[in-house]
Amino acid sequence: MQMYKELVSQWQENPRLRMGLVLIALIVASNGLLMVDDYRNSLYEEYTREHNTLLKLRYVQQQSDWKERAESIKNIRLQLENGLWHAETKGLAQANVQTWFNEKFQQSNLNGLEVAGASVQSDPKTPVVWQVVIEIKGTLYDRDLLELLNNIEQNPQLMQVEQLQINRDLQDLLRITLQVNCYFQVPDVQ
Repeated sequence: MQMYKELVSQWQENPRLRMGLVLIALIVASNGLLMVDDYRNSLYEEYTREHNTLLKLRYVQQQSDWKERAESIKNIRLQLENGLWHAETKGLAQANVQTWFNEKFQQSNLNGLEVAGASVQSDPKTPVVWQVVIEIKGTLYDRDLLELLNNIEQNPQLMQVEQLQINRDLQDLLRITLQVNCYFQVPDVQ
């Protein structure tokens, strides 16, 4: 109680104390008003963003060609899926590609070529597809290389020539190293 009386007497007797406390109160109040204004501005920005999103959604909703778009996308997806190789396991995928190349070598009488290696890779970005990377090495003539590349290009399953190194030897033969990527659809993924 004594302390309260002392504070009241200092308040009444000291004008600098009154001015200082009023000034502190004004600073706190103006800071509070600025914080409220910042909060109001952030709410307004959020409202504007949400309103613009709503307007975009209304515009998209009013479009009538969604069924045609969905059908078109479905057809493109089916075409792409039909272009993929199919195998139940990674080992079978690798064997299928090696068999395909060995058959093409025999059909075209390309005895100087062999499958030097094959590996199966999975990409976390595309978990529905396996990539079989196959490496072919050997020697052949110019026309035989063109025939091999033509066979790869005309294959209905998706194949991509990743790398081709060609060196010509003294007997006019090409010594090649060819890397081809083949893409398989992972089983049980729709």
